Amino acid sequence: MALAPRMLGLHAALLAAALLCVSGAAAQDAPPVSSALTIVSRGPNVEFRVRGVMLKAVRADDVQNEVAFDFNGPVSDDVFAQLQDELPDWIDMAYAGYDNAVIRAKRPVTFLARAEADGFSMRIVPRDGGSAAPAELRGDADGTTAPPPVFRSRPAREWSLAPLVRATAERPFDAALRGGYDTLRVGDAPVVRVTSQWRHDKAGTLYTSDGSLDVALADDIRLIGNARDVLVNAKAVRQLTGAVGPLNLNDVSGAAGVSMAFDDVKLSIEGLYGRSGFGGRIGLAQAIDGWLLGMRAAYHEPYTDTAEAIALKGSTDSSALFAAGQIFDGLWATGEAMATRYGIKGDQNVARTAGWHAGLRYAIDGWPLSINYDGDGEYTIDARKVVGPAPSPFIPLSIRTREVHQFGGSFSDDFGPSLWFDLYGGYAIDRYAKDGPYGGAALRYTPGPGWDIALDGRYSTVAERQGESGNVLSAGFRLTYAWGASDAPIFKGL
Repeated sequence: MALAPRMLGLHAALLAAALLCVSGAAAQDAPPVSSALTIVSRGPNVEFRVRGVMLKAVRADDVQNEVAFDFNGPVSDDVFAQLQDELPDWIDMAYAGYDNAVIRAKRPVTFLARAEADGFSMRIVPRDGGSAAPAELRGDADGTTAPPPVFRSRPAREWSLAPLVRATAERPFDAALRGGYDTLRVGDAPVVRVTSQWRHDKAGTLYTSDGSLDVALADDIRLIGNARDVLVNAKAVRQLTGAVGPLNLNDVSGAAGVSMAFDDVKLSIEGLYGRSGFGGRIGLAQAIDGWLLGMRAAYHEPYTDTAEAIALKGSTDSSALFAAGQIFDGLWATGEAMATRYGIKGDQNVARTAGWHAGLRYAIDGWPLSINYDGDGEYTIDARKVVGPAPSPFIPLSIRTREVHQFGGSFSDDFGPSLWFDLYGGYAIDRYAKDGPYGGAALRYTPGPGWDIALDGRYSTVAERQGESGNVLSAGFRLTYAWGASDAPIFKGL
């Protein structure tokens, strides 16, 4: 599964104490490794406890022989690095991202876990090729003992590009708030998401509102849907007649379909509707050794990125291959190759392009800082020029060859377990247009289980979308809620 890059600004909150000397036989209880990690037993069954975190969900995968954790707030990678150092005979790999973590065992094991008032406990039991009987963890705070649930052979239902995605205004929250939003799901709880964005360049202003729903229909089958409304307020936009004039218009589009999981593969199929007509979209993704690999294809997908695209009832046919994951400790990467055909009402072959995206993010060890690179290229294969009123001739949707390279950095830290911020900026180079700086800020707040609120603001002197002019100012708001997350069993549906 793809995990978010490590958030190292939490060292002050989870400062590791000096390791205590470990004495006694391996089967005996061991003293605390740090203020956050306690090794309870080193054998024959390993048991440990982590404090100072708010556990949300756990997913175990027998094929990868690993267990993944989702938390309600930031966690420190130090605890999991210590875990790997303390249990080298058991743990092959252990690391944490912003609000999630992974532990991979060296041999077949059964993971048994339980939420604690101040963290969680886990026991690792060797399988020896067969099924292990459930083992009890330590008692609760009141002295009672309860058997924990056993997690085996159930792959994660959702994967996310959260570790690193395109730092563009199309996905401002995902680009800045690297924790991801799929981690909000608890069991089969329905997820509702509301997003609003204001975006302005010299061509005009767009107000975009999105509402999406994700509901379980059956095991490994979920209903997904989205509705989008875009309000355009522009003074000079090319119309279908070719004339340039003001535009004040509401554009409504939507999508509905299903998402299905087959072992370690996720498939989504959706029907699309917009002013351009009906279409469809399909996506396929697979998590392999910590990397997310996938493809996406769409037919007559509504194109609402710019005022001109809405005025001309734009649509796209596209296909893409992508990958995202961790190259080595601290360095995350993403890559995408795509082909697109642009259309407008009455002409579905206005232009054809080939494109790519590449991104790197390196977190500086010991500092809440990261160095980032994002590159986007889209090259015109052919484009149809239309003769009309001046200026003429013109290419509908203002399609052009573009190649932008962004170099920058970010400062990310938290104000506690539920409030996190990101300040970022840098310089962008457009090979076919002007260069200039960009920058922005993002704030994420998780007031309780199932809730996630995000704010984002960004300014760029370089165009970030096809058909858009430079000097772009944008701001957005995002609210996500997972029904039932506050009272659902924390390990439900695993």
